[in-house]
Amino acid sequence: MSKPTLTAVSVAALMTLLPIAGTAHAEEASPFTANVGIVSDYAYRGYSQTDEKPALQGGFDYAHASGLYAGVWGTNVSWLSDADPKVSNSLELDVYGGYKGTVGAFGYDVGLLQYYYPGSYPKGFNSPNTLEGYVGVSWEFLTFKYSYSFTDLFGTKKSDGSQYFDLSASYEIVDGLKLNAHIGRQKIEGGYGTSYNDWKVGVTKSLGGFDLGLHYVDTDDSKSDLGDERVILSISRAF
Repeated sequence: MSKPTLTAVSVAALMTLLPIAGTAHAEEASPFTANVGIVSDYAYRGYSQTDEKPALQGGFDYAHASGLYAGVWGTNVSWLSDADPKVSNSLELDVYGGYKGTVGAFGYDVGLLQYYYPGSYPKGFNSPNTLEGYVGVSWEFLTFKYSYSFTDLFGTKKSDGSQYFDLSASYEIVDGLKLNAHIGRQKIEGGYGTSYNDWKVGVTKSLGGFDLGLHYVDTDDSKSDLGDERVILSISRAF
């Protein structure tokens, strides 16, 4: 029997290694992810940021194996220009970073979040840009997050030190279908605004690589129409 040629040996070795290399490449997850979505109304802490009109949203995230992470997220908004015609702003840009990990069955998350509203503002207008620090803990399908404002809260004068308490749940009823619920408490410092509660309940369904959402949102603040009850539809995808 003749010996196999060098070429034959090389091809055989390469064919043996290809599945291994392919498997390793497939299992190696990228630290970078992206997301994009459309909502019928951008509600934040119970209040519409787009005068109950649709919003296009998206962002990028980086997550290191150590637990460190950073990201940026953006959406169109109208609440500032709606409140003051002299304001030229239509974008919210959030930049954040922190560290997350687990201790036994519990998860934790600590970080900073900068809300930035680029545009032009009239003289004397208090900047809506806001810096918050947050601490979160999670267990099973429950998450609690505490946020503290190091600056005036979204332009409200002398409101630094305001706090937000967020208790959320996300429970998978059947494969791909999740029940979502949330209740929050916003405490506004400085006497220029009233503290209030907000809540949300609904479902999300994973379908064909997309996440479809239907949620009921409301607050107990009767002074603003932007906090009234409403139903919000959403569709998003992560990459």
